[in-house]
Amino acid sequence: MTICENIKKKYIRLSKGQRKVAQFVMDNPNIVGTHTASEVGRLADVSESTVIRFCYSMDLAGFSELQDKLKEYLMDKGEVTEVKQAMPVKKIRNHIGADIVKKDIANISKTFNQLKEQDVEEVVQLLHTSKKIHFLGFRQSTPVAFWMYSNVNRLRDHVHFIPHEADKIAQQLAYMDEDSLLFVISLDEEYEDMATTVEIAKRKNVKIVAIRNKELTSQEPANPVLIVPNTKEAGATCTIAIFSLLHILVESMVSQSPQQYEQYNKKTNGALNTPNLIAIS
Repeated sequence: MTICENIKKKYIRLSKGQRKVAQFVMDNPNIVGTHTASEVGRLADVSESTVIRFCYSMDLAGFSELQDKLKEYLMDKGEVTEVKQAMPVKKIRNHIGADIVKKDIANISKTFNQLKEQDVEEVVQLLHTSKKIHFLGFRQSTPVAFWMYSNVNRLRDHVHFIPHEADKIAQQLAYMDEDSLLFVISLDEEYEDMATTVEIAKRKNVKIVAIRNKELTSQEPANPVLIVPNTKEAGATCTIAIFSLLHILVESMVSQSPQQYEQYNKKTNGALNTPNLIAIS
């Protein structure tokens, strides 16, 4: 089955935004095969995150695999002038990791199909517009939160990481105000500490985003909330899904103002590469 046949087969299951991507892909395979996800999103009049979610809905590992599938499709049709005669992507066959990769792709696809597109877009806008951002990961989510902090910190200023220690959390809560965004990641089953932290932040009119592994039965303390559900394989697959989600959030944030973020990144890298000079009087 070709990529276009697969799109037609699954078209009815797609969201409104993903259908726009699907139609654009079928109408313009050459363009999609040679442009970035953000460029395709702009041409299709959707966000970059919608393009990526469309790829997961097609059970693909991401946008690059969509491009590889389109290149195969165009080569089979003899239309290779604009895809630079690229060789088809190599498949993982008869390899010990094949089943793991398939499970990872399935879990990522499940996660993104369950996300509400409006919530994802709202999180992206909060990351882009908030004057100050504080990243906090509870327990096993601390390394994930630090990854997000590290990537956002190289793109803009006033980005803070909160270690999972009571006194550190209290210190940064005292520093927050209505211009702050608290970005909380909690993939544990225990949410009492998270709920307490969020409630304190809400009293200070702090904007709050949460990523968790399930919906809460009690009143929702954060808004918006993105759910990355646990799977039978536990931590490893859940982690892969959340890193994919965070990657999309960062790239979508950058797509809001590419020049702004590129200039800040260059300025930061330039400062890091400049040797320290000692003035001698």
